[in-house]
Amino acid sequence: MKKRKKNTPFFSVIVPVYNNEDDIEKCISSILAQTYDDFELIIVDDGSTDKTPDICDDFAQKDERIRVIHRQGNGGVTAARNEGLFYSSGEYIYHVDGDDWIAEKLLETAKNRLDKASIDIFVFCHVKVLENNQYQKRKLRVEEGLYDKERLKKQIYPWMIFQLDKKGGIDSGSLCDKVIKRKLLQKHYCSDTSLFRGEDCVCAWECLYFADNVYFSEEMLYFYNRLSETSGQKKYRKNLLENEKAIAKYLRSSLKVKEDFEIERQINMLEFYGIVRSIHQEINFHHSFFSSAQLLKMKCKGERDICCYKGMPLKIYPYVLLINHQCFLFLMMCVILKKYIYKLLCIFRGWIIDI
Repeated sequence: MKKRKKNTPFFSVIVPVYNNEDDIEKCISSILAQTYDDFELIIVDDGSTDKTPDICDDFAQKDERIRVIHRQGNGGVTAARNEGLFYSSGEYIYHVDGDDWIAEKLLETAKNRLDKASIDIFVFCHVKVLENNQYQKRKLRVEEGLYDKERLKKQIYPWMIFQLDKKGGIDSGSLCDKVIKRKLLQKHYCSDTSLFRGEDCVCAWECLYFADNVYFSEEMLYFYNRLSETSGQKKYRKNLLENEKAIAKYLRSSLKVKEDFEIERQINMLEFYGIVRSIHQEINFHHSFFSSAQLLKMKCKGERDICCYKGMPLKIYPYVLLINHQCFLFLMMCVILKKYIYKLLCIFRGWIIDI
């Protein structure tokens, strides 16, 4: 059994878990296999009803660096992460999801970089593990290196959340590809525990926005498991629309958008695509067009402007207009039509290649 060091650990690794019995062993093992071992591992069991608590407790009995916190009831990943942060003592905080795993050199790589300067956040890259042994790497979208505040303002913040020509920004919005100084995170953690999707991004972007310096690395150090049955991507979320709008509202408040037009523009884009995602969800789960349209209308009842178009590209204006007039049935028909046109083009392209 490894003995805990008397001094404060350099890293606190926080892992929120809920019914992860199929994946948690691999997750914890990847953390304990780190080539740099000055860390504490805080596992927050968020009211699991399967064998997850027992698996975590077994690991804790074998390694004194591990602390397992058992919460009563399922309060959500944000609440679990926040409780882990409250109990943490490391100089830097690192988050790992219970169904994912990390490269064995992650903490050592971070430590080597953090030792060279007083860095608030160390950002790296991740790999999505897909079906049929497929891997999708998220490469760094900026030049690798250290960014002080002025460089962040010029090269990161204007495209941090959204780039106009892409459905995403420079940053992933994930907490799992960032090691964050605890003093910074304690000031800018996510306080809205009702968020169930995108809860990472409100915290990650707020920390980036208020950081004095950030190091961006090309290293691929995190493995995001898209095969897991517990993945939020595979679940129907009845309140997805409300959640997407709550994220936008939270960011408008925390990032003080009235003082930064570029950030306001990006949040407007984020909100728009969040609403579009809600429409796609209804289609993907094969719900009736009419009942889905009525449901979305009911959710938007009384709202004058569902989506703000300020700063958006002109090509998006018609869609914003349709959303604000609650033409959800027409929008869903457009999505389906676009989907079938794309499939026909793919078939046609295949014919040309065969010829």
